[in-house]
Amino acid sequence: MKNAVIKTELLCKSFISDGEINNVIKNMDLEIYEGDFTVIMGSSGSGKSTLLYSISGMDNITTGNVLFNGLNISSLNERRISQLRKEKLGFVFQGINLIPNLTVYENILSPTYKTKADRRDIDNRIEYLLDKMELTSQKKKFPNQMSGGQKQRAAICRALINNPKILFADEPTGALNSSQGESVLNIFSDINKDGQSIVMVTHDLKAALRGNRIIYLKDGRIDGDLQLDEYNEGKISEREETVYKFLKSRGW
Repeated sequence: MKNAVIKTELLCKSFISDGEINNVIKNMDLEIYEGDFTVIMGSSGSGKSTLLYSISGMDNITTGNVLFNGLNISSLNERRISQLRKEKLGFVFQGINLIPNLTVYENILSPTYKTKADRRDIDNRIEYLLDKMELTSQKKKFPNQMSGGQKQRAAICRALINNPKILFADEPTGALNSSQGESVLNIFSDINKDGQSIVMVTHDLKAALRGNRIIYLKDGRIDGDLQLDEYNEGKISEREETVYKFLKSRGW
């Protein structure tokens, strides 16, 4: 039986716009399992990114609970939730968000500030990640000296530096061309095979194929939940057909 690393209980997230309440996530009960590559999909406005930010502690929820390994993170103050994000959670965004005046090495190092990790261990971890992402030759460069794909790989290194329990990704290939996006997805598949839990929001079918679970949202609720085998490039046509049929049946 899989361990639920994240669990929501009657999760609601609402925004007020022009004096009206917009209920984006509606009484959602959801479990995210350790070791899974979970993909969140849905049409525009379905609540995909809102859900991602709510379960990762990046945004406050309106009502309900979000449990991380049994800890109710929705009750934590900003200092404690910030510490949890730094030590236990990793984030990769479509906009990449590298710090422009820091080198690649310094960007990856930045989340380790004010942690208790040994600097020698950190340096070894950075070198390992740079090698894994084929960025060793780029470590002294600044973000504006790199391609989009290289910058996103550096952002993944930064997200992984503290050995997060879960890696969250919001449209991580959205700003990349097809070859750069494929490279990033290969990295995600590789680290998931190594045991890294991933939760990824995407609108792209090719990206969705990498998951072993696809959650489809509609109007702030779970409208479908597809379980898949581990990603196998040799069976991509069969997998694509299964996923496409699932998405089409949901109105995608």
